[in-house]
Amino acid sequence: MLSLKEINEIVEKNYKLKYDKTTSFIDNKIISNVFTKDKSSVVCVKVIRFIIGAYLELKEACRLDIVDEIGSSLDKESLRYALEKIYINFAEDNKTKNVLYPYCIFASNTQINKLYKNAKNIASKRFKYACFIMEAMFLSSKNIGIYLIYEASKKFKQVSVRNKCRDMFYTISHKMNMTEEEFADIIMPNFGFDREGIRIVKTDNRIFRITLKDNFSVDIFDESKNKELKTLPKDFPIDIKTELTSLKTEAKKLIKIQTERLIYVFMNGRKWQFNNWRDLFIYNPFMKMFAVNLVWAVFDEKNTLLNSFRYMEDGSFNDINDEEIFIKDDAIISLLSPIEVKKSIIEKWKKQILDYEIEQPFEELSTKTKNALIKNIPKVLTVGTVKNIANKFSMIRDDVNGVVTRGYVFYDDYNDASIYMKLSNVYYASNNNDETEIEIKFNEYADERFKYGFYLILSSLLK
Repeated sequence: MLSLKEINEIVEKNYKLKYDKTTSFIDNKIISNVFTKDKSSVVCVKVIRFIIGAYLELKEACRLDIVDEIGSSLDKESLRYALEKIYINFAEDNKTKNVLYPYCIFASNTQINKLYKNAKNIASKRFKYACFIMEAMFLSSKNIGIYLIYEASKKFKQVSVRNKCRDMFYTISHKMNMTEEEFADIIMPNFGFDREGIRIVKTDNRIFRITLKDNFSVDIFDESKNKELKTLPKDFPIDIKTELTSLKTEAKKLIKIQTERLIYVFMNGRKWQFNNWRDLFIYNPFMKMFAVNLVWAVFDEKNTLLNSFRYMEDGSFNDINDEEIFIKDDAIISLLSPIEVKKSIIEKWKKQILDYEIEQPFEELSTKTKNALIKNIPKVLTVGTVKNIANKFSMIRDDVNGVVTRGYVFYDDYNDASIYMKLSNVYYASNNNDETEIEIKFNEYADERFKYGFYLILSSLLK
């Protein structure tokens, strides 16, 4: 962290006279109450003009190390407040839109979420600006910013924005020598809660313990007064209060997306080293429900299936006979697929799931063969049903000049497998109640697990 003296020296050395002009749209009143990290001093407005001016002159989104070091040495609350005022008044003007860069870099989770919602609201009319917002969010040092880029790459309604986000996420994940899904694992938000579902919030003179409950609501305990609180106190930090107020909504959205991601794993057999699996599904309190409610498979380094298990609420791993087992640190974990084991094993797991009254996030356990599943899938569906299926699998529409929809494509980058859902007589103006014939095609990289998994999920969607 830089001292006030070091900040001023850097600004004096690197400040450009043109910053006075390029940042003249900002009133000194907006930026005159930003403090140093320890809140002992107010920084000169020239410091904030330096941060804004440096980012205004960029031609493309990138981080500026010296500028960011200064920003990180300032009091985050007062800096965010100033940047929020600038963002509200000037971010949608093309000449000053670059103020979004420092806004996103130093933003809170709440501000990033609000910005993402704004992008969704304006994308139909200003898709270029929506793309710019996503580029700015890409600079965020917070996992939530990158995670929302991932979400948009799968779910954003406007194709141009979705494709932009897909390109950005592909770039950063492959720069880290990971697939998109592997990178999505490590940026999973935990909303500040530890593995036990506890978040500690410190104010100037009080300490609060926030405990996450199963339904994603929270209990609040004032450690300083040794008292349980029914509601958040009035003097609670506004950013954290906003996060906790919207926690249930955001958590449910996260679970929905993670359910769809695990459907891909169910199909493609993506595997984790045990330590990585544990970090994702046990140490993240929002992901623990998947460890408990799904059945997992243990493989050795030669890809031989050794055992299957379910994670228990008490922290143990239990096998098909409901007996505790030990999993080695070098084990490899994936979801269990019915196609990999005997029918009798699936039946036993189904009984255990029933005995524990577990509701699985998707149908994982089935004794039906692939041919039986195919036989029960209708050849004719409504356009609305097809759209729902395509959305569930984040499929890309195969259009002809935006008028005729020939089908939908799903590509899985884990094993290069793809699905083509061919349609007939679907046009831009087709009604959701109109009917279309469907034909499912796989490429040569789709193995039997991938095909079986798709047909099982598809059949459950059509029930």
